Amino acid sequence: MLLSLMLGCRPAGPHVASAEEVAVVEQNDTIQGRDGGGSGDAWGKHVWVYGDTVLNDVDENGINWHGNSFSITDDVDATDGVGPFAEPGDSIGQPLEFVPPTDDELAFNLAHWGSEDCEEEPCGARWAVWPSEPFWDEARQQALVTYSLIYAEPGDYNFEGVGGSVAVWHDPKARPERPVLDPDAEHPDLLWDADAPSWGATSRVEGDLFYTFACDQRGLERKCLLARVPVDELHDLGAWEYRTRSDWSSDLDDAVSLFAGSNIMSLSWNDWLDAYLLVYAEGGKVKARTAPELWGEWSQENVLYDSGDDPYDVNHHAELEEDDGRVQYVTYSRSSGEGWFGTEFPLVRIVLER
Repeated sequence: MLLSLMLGCRPAGPHVASAEEVAVVEQNDTIQGRDGGGSGDAWGKHVWVYGDTVLNDVDENGINWHGNSFSITDDVDATDGVGPFAEPGDSIGQPLEFVPPTDDELAFNLAHWGSEDCEEEPCGARWAVWPSEPFWDEARQQALVTYSLIYAEPGDYNFEGVGGSVAVWHDPKARPERPVLDPDAEHPDLLWDADAPSWGATSRVEGDLFYTFACDQRGLERKCLLARVPVDELHDLGAWEYRTRSDWSSDLDDAVSLFAGSNIMSLSWNDWLDAYLLVYAEGGKVKARTAPELWGEWSQENVLYDSGDDPYDVNHHAELEEDDGRVQYVTYSRSSGEGWFGTEFPLVRIVLER
C-alpha cells in the first residue's frame, strides 16, 4: 500500500455505464430553500438532513432562517422519485430544526434578527448548527450525528466554524441531544475546537466503533484523515485514535492523508462492488472512490456525473440503491429560481460498472 501511494498508483475506481437526472426530490411548500440533504436510517425510517434552511413564513419564534432541518420518509423506491416526506413541526406547524440551538444561541439569534431593526448589533448575526445525517448504532439502538457550530454575519461566505461535536439521538420521539462536556466553557458541548480537523465529512458505526473523516483544505487538495473511537467513549477525546499509514495512533500528529476528497461526502458498503463506496463533489463534478476497508487502499477518483450545476453538497443514498448497489441515486442542491434562497434537489440515477 505504502509503495503504491508513493508512486501515485491507486486501484481503479468505480466506472459508470449511464447517469441521468430522473426527478426532483419532493419538498414541503413551507420551505423556500436549503442545502445538504444527506440521508441515514434511524429506527427503520429514512431521515434526510439539511443545512441552512430558509422558510417562506416565520416559525413560532418569529424567524424564518434555521441552521438546519430534516425530513422523514418510508420511500425506498426511487424509480418514481422520492417522497412524500414528513417534517415534525413546531406549535404553528413550521419545520423544526434537527439539531436545535441551545437556549443561549436562540436568544442571540432572536436579539440579532432582522436586516436593519434588530435589538443588538450586528443585525443578522447568528449561530447555526450544521449537522450530518444520522449514523445508526444498531447495538445501542441510537443514532450518532456529527455537527459543526457556526458563527455567521451578513455577507457572502461571512461565516466561521468555532468547533464541532457528536450529538446522540436516543429517542425517535425527540431530537438529537448535544452533549454537555464542560459546563464552564463558552460552548459547553464542543468536543473539538476551531483548530481541530473538521471531523464529520462522513462517518460510520461498525460494531462498537465510530469512524469519521475530516477533509480540510491543505494546499490545493482536501486531504482526508480518518479517526475512530469506541462508541461508549465517544466524548472522551483521549480515547480517540487516528489512522497512520499502516496502523492506529492516539497522537493526532501521526495521522496521514488517505486520499483527496471533500468536506461533504457520503459513504456506504456496496455489495455489488464488494467495497466501500464514497461519493462527493469536486471541481463541479460528482466523483467517487472505493476501498476494501475504511482506511483504504482508496481507489482513484472517477467522475460519475457532470451536472453542469457546480454542486458542492453531493450525497448518494444507499437506501435507494438497486441490484445490490449497481444502481445508485445521487442528489445535490441547486437553485430553483424561486426567492432569494430557493433550491431544489435533482435526483440522479447512476448505473455503475465494474
